[in-house]
Amino acid sequence: MSSLSGPVFFGLFFFAGACSVGGRVEDGALLRDVDVPYAARSETVADFATWLPFAAPTAVEPVVVVERVTAGVPWPRGLALVEDGLVVLARGRHRRAGGIDPAIADLSGSLMLVDPTIAEPVVPGVPASARTKGNARLFVSPDDAVFELYDPKVEPIQSHTVDRPYCTLAFDAASRNLFVCGFSGVDLPGAKFRKNATDSIHRFDLRTRSWHPVEMHDHRVVPVAELGYVVPNQYYPHHDVEENSPPHGWVNGPDACGVAGEYLYVAGKDNHVIARYDLAGIRKDPTSGPPASRLALGPHVTLRLPTGQERDVELLGPSAVTARDGFLYVGYRTSSVVVRYPVDASGELVVPVRGEIVAMFEPWRANRKRSANVIDIAFNSRGELFVACAKEARIWRVGVPDPSSPFFGDDRADRPTTASPYVDIREWTGKKAGCGNLVFDADDRLYFCVGNYDHGETLAGAVYRATLSTTEETSE
Repeated sequence: MSSLSGPVFFGLFFFAGACSVGGRVEDGALLRDVDVPYAARSETVADFATWLPFAAPTAVEPVVVVERVTAGVPWPRGLALVEDGLVVLARGRHRRAGGIDPAIADLSGSLMLVDPTIAEPVVPGVPASARTKGNARLFVSPDDAVFELYDPKVEPIQSHTVDRPYCTLAFDAASRNLFVCGFSGVDLPGAKFRKNATDSIHRFDLRTRSWHPVEMHDHRVVPVAELGYVVPNQYYPHHDVEENSPPHGWVNGPDACGVAGEYLYVAGKDNHVIARYDLAGIRKDPTSGPPASRLALGPHVTLRLPTGQERDVELLGPSAVTARDGFLYVGYRTSSVVVRYPVDASGELVVPVRGEIVAMFEPWRANRKRSANVIDIAFNSRGELFVACAKEARIWRVGVPDPSSPFFGDDRADRPTTASPYVDIREWTGKKAGCGNLVFDADDRLYFCVGNYDHGETLAGAVYRATLSTTEETSE
């Protein structure tokens, strides 16, 4: 059983000590202690490239065409292609833009529908046209019966239960559901952030056009005084998961999710875990409640090396999840690596769980206060992996993953990769930029979120599209 101690609040157990599932056996897999001995932004991260053999990518400039598809979604933070439309999630006004402001309609938590047939070239210094500014219409608003929405009558700093900002959009075709993560916190002026404890996962069911909860952490177990830049991991999950029904509140800072077989996998960035949610009930019944769930991965992982040896490591800050060809792929924002784990036909992790690194980028260094900031991963139809790194606003074409020779994309000035980014967004826009979520369409055109003020001075955000030129496609 989970290690539990401490008093009872509101009928729920909370962890007074370190959050631990050490020694717990589920389905034959031993999940080791999920605690890590680091304060937020002070993590010690391995530089895997110092001991792992990697490929020296050829310095070939990819020939791509970049277009603007929409500048009509404020702060876009999730993409999904559903039938003929592009659905885009509005994150909510970012702290670097001043944070929550009741006077600014940032559409936080809304799903917007974009016409992907509308596009225009991205040219430095040339603003978005009226056509792309208007290429977004409201598809569905967040439901206050499911979401913990911001009340404009309350000062943002006093908003202790809002579950914005919202991030990541995953589509499950089998159930026709769109899944949204609620990272839970308040963006404040001065580029400040205050974490809340209402971490959530919501789903919008296209069969009934209604919102439903998948996961919700019970904020009542966390004293308001504990809300800071992060919430202590000792409060996750919020109760004894063997004695109580879901939702359990597994993930602290959910910021990525993806479907693998019969399951939805969700990344908890702040407590360094991957939780798994059973989709069977949702696929059968649109009105199904929060699904059965369990912890799938913690920060302590055994890697299988190209030499055949194994090595125990810490992998921190999971922030991207997808599945392809019998593997679950996880991008780690703090450790700055992409790791794959074998799954069976049902999407269950193969036991014993062993990971393989397929790509490496600039790892987090507390003294530099920076990393590559791996923010999303996606595959095209050829099985090539693409990785978005937000720090330098670059998207990398890893190719078909090869753990025997991992891709090296560390672009630090003192140790640069020999690879060229698939898209360097700053070169295309002519100014500092950021990038976010990725999705490919059936024609292998890559859509990605950017944080530029293409719409004007008040609302930031756009969705661009990168397409390989005919010349490069032919040469391959």
